[in-house]
Amino acid sequence: MATGTVHSNGIELFYETRGPEDGVPLIFIMGLSAQLVFWPEGLLDALANRGYRVIAFDNRDAGKSTRIRAPFKYGPLQAMLRYMVGARVHAPYTLDDLVADTFGLMDALGIQRAHLVGASMGGMVVQLAAATDADRVLSVTSIMSSTNSPLLPPPKPTALKTLVAPRVEIETVDQYVAFGLDMMAKLGGTLDQGRDELENMFRRSWERGLNPRGIRNQFLAILATGNLTKRLKRVRCPAQVIHGGADPLIRPAGGKASARAIPGARLTIIDGMGHDLPPSAQPRIVELIDGNCQRAGVGETVVEGARC
Repeated sequence: MATGTVHSNGIELFYETRGPEDGVPLIFIMGLSAQLVFWPEGLLDALANRGYRVIAFDNRDAGKSTRIRAPFKYGPLQAMLRYMVGARVHAPYTLDDLVADTFGLMDALGIQRAHLVGASMGGMVVQLAAATDADRVLSVTSIMSSTNSPLLPPPKPTALKTLVAPRVEIETVDQYVAFGLDMMAKLGGTLDQGRDELENMFRRSWERGLNPRGIRNQFLAILATGNLTKRLKRVRCPAQVIHGGADPLIRPAGGKASARAIPGARLTIIDGMGHDLPPSAQPRIVELIDGNCQRAGVGETVVEGARC
């Protein structure tokens, strides 16, 4: 595995890559406040072992990537209310900027076209990327995400609190791990979440550096972007939508809405999965991602100097 930092769209993005350098690029984009370490190692390794050049990176305002400093006009609850009634939500950036970040990362790494996989907010980013520039996206897999429509069912109250509740004071890594495990318990479904894997994920996040302010920036970016439904009609690449049947945060209706909006998209609901990537579901998710990539039937150059 190699790591590095690239200049993209006016910011710095930290990334990790694994698998053969001449493999077809497969880029993973995480969700709200989540660092790249939230992608399970086993899932990424499994796809790298299938010959993909697997790349994961920290979004702006997460992990080791650039942190955006901007004043807040209002809190998350007020922002949600404005969005629900159709009022404009002001934000330091939108999901379109995260799409531009992704394409900038590809440019810096010499990648012309790539398969994109996103979770939660990252799912919105990859959907939007495919709708924005069809020449850059080979296929798109959206996991536990949605069209961002305000008409979709809201999160369950306990899950909603993980987004809008005031953050508790955390001073040690053990406190952060306990906080993280409690949060994931509220977001999970009926499948075992793998406590050891989650604990390691939160410990690595603490060590890499937290950015509480970035959580609000990213949340505002989602609301400021608005409903993606009409834009998703422009997607022309193979699309796979994966959603947990027990997701309390972005309800299954969100994934179904994405599958309806994207022409030819395939929808898979995994029973018992919540807003997480439980170990027992990971082999199936790997198969679904790989299968969707295979649907693209890649035959042209997607990496400078390489063919696939």
